[in-house]
Amino acid sequence: ARATRLRETLASQWDDAAKAQTLFLDTILQALPDAVLVGDSTQPVYTGNLTLDLDHPRRWFNASTGYGTLGYALPAAMGAWLGSGLPSVCLIGDGGIQFTLPELASAVEARVPLIVLLWNNQGYEEIKRYMVNRDIEPVGVDIHTPDFVTIAKGFGCAAESVHEVQALKAALMAAAGRQGPTLIEIDQRRWTEAVLA
Repeated sequence: ARATRLRETLASQWDDAAKAQTLFLDTILQALPDAVLVGDSTQPVYTGNLTLDLDHPRRWFNASTGYGTLGYALPAAMGAWLGSGLPSVCLIGDGGIQFTLPELASAVEARVPLIVLLWNNQGYEEIKRYMVNRDIEPVGVDIHTPDFVTIAKGFGCAAESVHEVQALKAALMAAAGRQGPTLIEIDQRRWTEAVLA
């Protein structure tokens, strides 16, 4: 109970970006309450480490420990499904996925019903925010992001972009019924504008 109260107190102090990320995570848990969430180093995962309150063990694990492990979540989420048989959701950013993107081909070949939620902020936004907050000129944090939906489809995955709560719920439910992987891209700016309007 104390941990829940602490999370609620912290959440009441979040900025709009963190509120939008919390709603993103809550939407996932509402649509897929039995899923294992595997997080990469990406903003919604940092927020989730402070705000998520799960009822079951082994449903939330990630590499967001400050060591910058990028790309971990995609192969780890495949392993989570193989090891548990539970729905597995990979939470990964547009920077991180570029480290292990070819693993989508492995998921297609093995028919892993993986759900990849790609949080796209067109760069390393968390690092950029730290730089700006410390009056450091942002360098190397605004990156080119390719058309991930087209790339995922090229690997043989189902793929789409969504930008609001009901569309995300529908996409998650459809993905949960597939025999292979699905990539769902969420553009940070569009999501935040839609859910906080």
